[in-house]
Amino acid sequence: MIRKLYLNLFIIAVLVGLLGALSGCKGKRLISRDEEIRIGRQAGDEFEARYGLDRNSQVRAEVNRIGADIARVAQPPNYPYEYRVLADSQPNAVAFPGGRIYIFRGMVEVLKGNPDKIAWVLGHETTHVAHQHAVRRLERQLGQQIAIELLLGEKKDIAKIAGLISDLVVLDYGRDKEYEADRVGMFYAHRAGYDPTAAVAVLEMFQEIQGRDPNDLAIMFATHPGNNDRINHAKHYLDNQGWTGHYYSP
Repeated sequence: MIRKLYLNLFIIAVLVGLLGALSGCKGKRLISRDEEIRIGRQAGDEFEARYGLDRNSQVRAEVNRIGADIARVAQPPNYPYEYRVLADSQPNAVAFPGGRIYIFRGMVEVLKGNPDKIAWVLGHETTHVAHQHAVRRLERQLGQQIAIELLLGEKKDIAKIAGLISDLVVLDYGRDKEYEADRVGMFYAHRAGYDPTAAVAVLEMFQEIQGRDPNDLAIMFATHPGNNDRINHAKHYLDNQGWTGHYYSP
């Protein structure tokens, strides 16, 4: 009994060391693509149960249409993207590992249903999936627990893991990842036939709302890099691409 305990402790100690090495290598995955999709879907179902899906079929159809355009240009990697509208007044949008992406009704309303602006927001969130920001963060936060279960041959409790994801998706991914999502979101929007300069308009609009009533943006942008920095970063990217449009022309 004691010998088995020491053996397990030794295995876990070795695993933690291996995990540290794996976390520094971008090519290694602790969670397979199929597991990523399965966990993300179950977590998304729990998220939906918390907020509820919006009943406006017109809004849902429009978001699905724009999302399909973004998903088409975001491949590869080949994720089964789904774009859904939540019945909540928060101006927010979140991405789950594996391709489930939610935009809140409050975000659609703040954007006044503008397709260009919605396309950039969906492109931003899609980047978090396509560039594996979402699953990498999950691996960092829960990877040790998952890897220990794998090594010891225990059956992973997907429901338990999925329940923890809902609390992670509303956090920011870090400055570099958010800048990348801004840039690639513009790239996806451009490739899908939308005006990528809408990113500047969205960021400026949120900066204005934050200045007037910061509580209205307590989730999506309050934890992200400062809006001034993001606006300047977006303009710099557009300038380098030589893209001008209805919302920005240097």
